[in-house]
Amino acid sequence: MLSDLDMVPTVYETGELGPPDPHYLDTLSIITSPTERSRSVAMMEVSNSTYGPPGALDVSLDGRFVFVAETFRQRPERATRLDELQQGDTIRSLRLDGGHSSAVDSVRIGIQPQAIHLNPAGDLIAAITVGAEHELTFVPVREGRFGPVSSFGLGLEPSTGFIPLKASWVQWHPSGRYIGVNLVDRGQVAFYEVLRGKDGAVSAVRPWGNRVQTNKFPFVGRFSPDGRYYITSDVQWGIDTTGFYGVQEGILTTVRLADVGATGNAARHFVPHIALGGWGAETIAFSPDGRFLVTSNLRGTGKPDGSRDWTEHASLSLYQLDTETGRLSPHGEWPLAGVLPQGLAFDRTGQKLFVGVNRYRNEEAPLRDMADHDGGTPGARSHIGSHQTAHGRPHHSRPLSVREWDSRPGRLIFEALRMKKRTPEGALPGSSESRPSQVCAYFGSLSSTPLT
Repeated sequence: MLSDLDMVPTVYETGELGPPDPHYLDTLSIITSPTERSRSVAMMEVSNSTYGPPGALDVSLDGRFVFVAETFRQRPERATRLDELQQGDTIRSLRLDGGHSSAVDSVRIGIQPQAIHLNPAGDLIAAITVGAEHELTFVPVREGRFGPVSSFGLGLEPSTGFIPLKASWVQWHPSGRYIGVNLVDRGQVAFYEVLRGKDGAVSAVRPWGNRVQTNKFPFVGRFSPDGRYYITSDVQWGIDTTGFYGVQEGILTTVRLADVGATGNAARHFVPHIALGGWGAETIAFSPDGRFLVTSNLRGTGKPDGSRDWTEHASLSLYQLDTETGRLSPHGEWPLAGVLPQGLAFDRTGQKLFVGVNRYRNEEAPLRDMADHDGGTPGARSHIGSHQTAHGRPHHSRPLSVREWDSRPGRLIFEALRMKKRTPEGALPGSSESRPSQVCAYFGSLSSTPLT
């Protein structure tokens, strides 16, 4: 799990960073057995930023290495605003060993990386940056060590003005031959075939089939585990809405993909279905069997106090995918007692869902089956890499909570695992405060109180 200590929930609305605190630094936290009472937490300092989509973290297939992209560097002295942060350009590799971590390697890939994703073979990272000549970057990786970087411009037209960002997201197709790239400013998704040389470096990328028109601002996307569909979460943001984030509904666009290996006119992708999405559905995840899709919805939890759009709760939405037609059928929306949920990852069984939470509004909220806990870090935001996904692929996201569900009726059952972070002794250089990290779990029925 990554924690960025510069951000507070209202930063996107006000541009103001949280108060500086030398006792708390950007960290990677490794939670061993997160849903068990025997769980443990180890931490290591690593610079990261949660500004952007929840795609800054991935995990090797064997779980031995973690890869972290730095979108913005840690704040300079006396910086108080988001626009005073320096752009990052680096991916770092860290080794996990017995619940601890150590730095292995780093590589510069281009300014402000937005998302990274490790391919199904586990030997090549794809990344999206904002650099015109480095929009799409590939980094071979072996035993945590990076190889030569290959970068490509996508030849995109100038930004439409909705946001000075052309691409926000990249995902590998389960076959490992193709990638999907979300062209956020123009409401499209493009697919590319990735060609590699004998040395493993990427020699070329070429379009695979047609670009597909989605709805407005397709921030993130996921391939279905069987590789037949690509789902985008179109959050409807833009300068033509109130405060940029003013639309309180989103769209989920289903793209039916051409068959693997199709070329020429046979490589045609099309949209068979769209579904109404949640308010600010910034993260989506498939269950391992591909039957269900979950979205975490920001709603108005990041709005300043007094805003007419402020909401106390965020939410989770559940959909069932018809694998023959691509139709997403909604199963409901459940309130989540957390602020700005931005990250989702299923465990290996598909029965537990880790949910990224910026913080909780009331640290004294009623908890059941609770372990010992200490106060949380105000403004800390996190993303997690879970080893679980379809075909053994790791999801990357930002969870602090866990929800368990009954996959037979497709209902969320309970919420668990709440982590309260404190600096562990010896983990962060320069810290004058050492308190053990504690995790507290709470359980409560969600199926009885859906929003819809």
